[in-house]
Amino acid sequence: MKLIIALLALVATSSVFAADTSSGCGMGYEVAPNQSLISSSTRSLVNATFSSSIAMTLGTSGCAKHSIVQNEVKGIHFAEANMNVLALEMSRGNGEFVAGFASVYGCSDASLFGSMVQSNYESVLPSANTSGVELYNNVKAQIKNNAALSASCSLI
Repeated sequence: MKLIIALLALVATSSVFAADTSSGCGMGYEVAPNQSLISSSTRSLVNATFSSSIAMTLGTSGCAKHSIVQNEVKGIHFAEANMNVLALEMSRGNGEFVAGFASVYGCSDASLFGSMVQSNYESVLPSANTSGVELYNNVKAQIKNNAALSASCSLI
């Protein structure tokens, strides 16, 4: 009982000086949806005690996906950071960066991925001004249109 009171006091005092910036998701939000310091404290306690933070991070308990698990951000960053080398290697259909780009999509067969980007080079890189976001999305569209790659790329 003393432990519960101490936990409640700790949560309440840590929230007193901050505005209610809770995410509005998870089991805690179901228990205490009001926007007040007491509700915020209750949400924090319930989410910390009963709710899986993994479920909240992955977006499976009514929460938005956390940026850490957003694979598109990782893929777009990879494309932007390695655009010149990717363009060269994709024209050949193989290479270290093409294999790395395949892994961004969770593709288990890098050679199949390399063949696909080589044969669809003009579609995935339509111009010299193609951005990393466009490259990422163009390759993703080609993977979706390829039955073998759709089956072997786990992040699509």
